[in-house]
Order: sequence, then structure tokens, then C-alpha cells
Amino acid sequence: MNTLCCGDNLPWLKTFSDNYVDLIYLDPPFQSGVNYNLIFQTEAKKKKGATSQIKAFTDTWKWGEDAVKEYQGLIDGTLTREKPNLKLLTLIKAMMGYLGESSMMAYLCKMSPRLLEMHRVLKDTGSIYLHCDPTSSHYLKLLMDSIFGVENFQNEIIWWYGQGGASKKRFAKKHDIIFFYSKSESYIYNLIRERNYYNSPFFVKKSDLEKEDSYYKKDYQGRLYAEILPQDVWKIPSLINISKERLGYPTQKPEALLERIIKASSNEGDLVLDPFCGCGTAVAVAQKFKRRWIGIDISLLSIEVIVKRFIEKGQIELGKHFDLKVFPNDQYSEESIKKNDPNGYEAWCRAAKSAKEEADNGDLGLLPKYDRNEVLKKLGVKEKR
Repeated sequence: MNTLCCGDNLPWLKTFSDNYVDLIYLDPPFQSGVNYNLIFQTEAKKKKGATSQIKAFTDTWKWGEDAVKEYQGLIDGTLTREKPNLKLLTLIKAMMGYLGESSMMAYLCKMSPRLLEMHRVLKDTGSIYLHCDPTSSHYLKLLMDSIFGVENFQNEIIWWYGQGGASKKRFAKKHDIIFFYSKSESYIYNLIRERNYYNSPFFVKKSDLEKEDSYYKKDYQGRLYAEILPQDVWKIPSLINISKERLGYPTQKPEALLERIIKASSNEGDLVLDPFCGCGTAVAVAQKFKRRWIGIDISLLSIEVIVKRFIEKGQIELGKHFDLKVFPNDQYSEESIKKNDPNGYEAWCRAAKSAKEEADNGDLGLLPKYDRNEVLKKLGVKEKR
């Protein structure tokens, strides 16, 4: 069954079998140093027209105890099921020598074991698309080369989104980067086409345009276009405030972007994984185009947004078309959620523990008494089977 997993994606990835998924898309925090806030309205406040603001996630990394553990666990091979190869170990040690105990090094120590596990769970015919920006793209490219292999690098895709502000100190930043890697030389790739419109029709002969098999065509508005194979620069507008797709999630990506990736690198019935699923655009598009999917996010807020996204659009029902699982019950997972999503962690604990346990010095401990029904009740979701 399609599955939403709440928790740190590393322990979740370690529960998956080898060669398990057909396509991975990830849009992790970019180490941009930005705190992303989400504007939302409760039912009571909607009536009053008031809004509240809560933190969706913090895209800020610091070198500390967690980074030390992940660096050492990567070096000694105890952090992941797939052991790091010599190229990755050499690279990580070199990066430590160059970057030192910095926030960027903490970020790379977070991403490296997760990319290793993604390599393990990806099928030999599968592909991975890593979405990032110039803040860390050059470092992530080196990680991807060492894990997936330089020979399996297929494209550096430039997503030119156009909207946004301008700068008086530098050229305006208007693009993200998506690295496309396959796991082997035999990978799924479906040729897709897009319309390329031409402003002037004068270079096309009228006789050529009238041919039944003409390269050039006209749409219902009389505009001249041709069906072409997409290039590695994708001009897809980002979402604006009045967009029908917009959910209010700060880093939401347009469905058109994910549609192109999913159509090109998977077939109907294939399994799509988004280990940083945020507001769920990738899993929603996978559902739309009849792919199976798994979405993972550490934030309870993200899980809530995705569940409501499906319910409000009337697409699928929890319990009937997809399942909801909480993070594996181990100390690493708990500590990770506690630090990265403290509000969500407390909410899960309140839902899972009795009032007496909750009152005991605030020491919530592990969650052996997690109650699925209580959490669903908190999300305001009724399961249908």
C-alpha cells in the first residue's frame, strides 16, 4: 500500500529492502540558512480572518554532537546498511580537511548516509533526482559522483522559475539545480515532448505548415508551435500566491515539475520514493499518474498537510488507498525528531501517552505505547476501510 512515514528518513530507509524502489526524488533542505515559516489558519481563526505562523522547518545546520556521530558512523561503516566505498570515504575526509567543523560539513554528514541508503534501495533500472540550489550543489555533486558513479550522471537540470525579487548587488537568482543520476547504464527513460511556441511564423512556409505530418502546428488560438524533446533547462513557473495548487507550504514545488520527472523516469505501477516529502507534491503527482509511492518526512506538520491535501481534493482515503506509519521506535529516531521538530515530537507524545505519563517530569522517553487511533484523532482524520 502507498505509505506516509513520519520520522527521520535514515532509520526508515534502513527498513527497506535492497533494489526496492524505481524512482527517487528528493528536495532536502539546501543549507540556505533560512527559517521557513508556514502561514496557516485554524477553523476557529478562519471565521475571524486571523492567521497564525508556525515554523515548518529550519534550513540551518550546525556542527555539534549529532554531526560528530554521523561523521564517525559514516567513516566506520556503522551508520548505514550499505557500506561506504573508498571514493566516498576519501571524499568525506578531504571535505573535513577543507571545510572543518562547519555548518556545511554538518549538512554533508547528514546527507551522505542518506544518499548511501537511497543507492541501496534503488533498483538497478532506477533513477534518482536530487533537487538543490547553488548553495551546496557543488558539494552534493561530488557526493553523488562518489556514491552513484560519475558514469551514471545523466543531467544537471536547471529549473528556471522566473518569479521572485531582484537584487541591486548581484544578478537575480532565478533557478534551482536538479541532478539526475541512474543506478546503472540500463535505466528507465521515457521520451516525453513539450510544446515550444514561436513568436513569429514568418520563417515557416505556408505549404509546409499545411502538410499533415508538418513539424510545425497551430493550437486552437492560432499560435505556432512544435513538439520537441525537453532540454536540460526547464522553464516552469514557480507557484504564486493565487495559484490553485498552493497550500501555503514555504518550499512547495509546482506539480508540472514533478510530472515531467515522474513521467520520464517511471512507468505505471512503479514505486516512487520521496524521502523529504514536505507538503507531498511528489507523492500527489505519483498518485495522479498511477504510480505507487512512499513519502517520508520528519515533521508532523508535513504529514498533516499531505493527509489533508488528499482528503480535500477527494483523491484517496487514508486506510483504503494509503497507510500512515510513525518513526521506528529507537533512540536515534526519537532524538532526531526531538531536535528537528520539537513541536511535532511533543504532539506525537501527547497523543501516544496517558496524562499521567505526560506529567512525569516531562521525561517522555521512547514511545512503546504509541496509539495510532489517538494520532489520527489529533489529525482530525477518520479512517475508511
